[in-house]
Amino acid sequence: SERESNLRHQQDEASLQARVVSTIGQALEQIAHGDLTVRCADIGQKYAALRDNFNDALSHLEAAMAQVSAKGGDIGVAKEEIRRASNELSQRTERQAASLEETSAALDELTVAVRQTADGAHEASKRVHSVSTEATHSDAIVTQAIEAMSGIEKSSSEISKIIGVIDEIAFQTNLLALNAGVEAARAGESGKGFAVVAQEVRELAQRSAAAAKEIKDQIARSSSQVDHGVRLVGEAGEALKRISDQIKAANEIVAKIAHSASEQDTTLRSISASMNQLDAATQQNAAMAEETTASAETLAADTDELLGLIRGFRVGNVAAAPVSHHGRRAA
Repeated sequence: SERESNLRHQQDEASLQARVVSTIGQALEQIAHGDLTVRCADIGQKYAALRDNFNDALSHLEAAMAQVSAKGGDIGVAKEEIRRASNELSQRTERQAASLEETSAALDELTVAVRQTADGAHEASKRVHSVSTEATHSDAIVTQAIEAMSGIEKSSSEISKIIGVIDEIAFQTNLLALNAGVEAARAGESGKGFAVVAQEVRELAQRSAAAAKEIKDQIARSSSQVDHGVRLVGEAGEALKRISDQIKAANEIVAKIAHSASEQDTTLRSISASMNQLDAATQQNAAMAEETTASAETLAADTDELLGLIRGFRVGNVAAAPVSHHGRRAA
């Protein structure tokens, strides 16, 4: 009857639906265990579209997972390269930071040394200038001494002339006294008093001549000593002039050294400041490199975990092949 026919139809439909659910359930169970090679078996023409869509979706998923799994090796290699590069970068940055720190410290010491050299050169320049001034003053004093000794020599020469005149007068007086004595002797008794006076005048003239001779000898010796002194003072003046010239030359050299040291000090201060900034930047880069290394290690661990999860799926050799609507049936 029609009722029985409808009942059988409903029973057939229920049986078909149960088979469809069971077949898809078995496939899903295998998928749940990581098997992406499973395919839904034939569940009838009515549910053919469902089977095809299920198998197509699973084929796409299998192909995608196969490609991801195939790329897993490349990811692992890239992960190791990133880890190695990060470690090398961190080590190089640390070495560079340490080297820059040492260089910066050495440059600071050099800057201090050059600054001390510049200060010493300036102080030396001041002292050399002071010595040069004293040498110039001494040269002027020596020149005045030479002029004074030349005046003494000239005065001694004038005195010698005067002594010569005195000696000549004493000689003439002695002759006159001698002649007066002779005339007094001729006068006899009346000339005795005059003879005594003449004798005293003669003796006085002789003493004057002797004193004049002694003075003349003293002046001659003094003149000789003055000449020697003038010569020595002149030599001392020439030596002082040479010393003064050398001191002036040394002063110019020291001044140039002081100027050069000042320029070096300024340059080194600028370089030192730049090095300190570079050192600070390098220290910051080193810290960032350490953070990068830590991130790379974390990335490597996450990648290993991800690859482990991917390898938990079983796929066929379909990574490079187009997706097929036909796969093996579920058991």
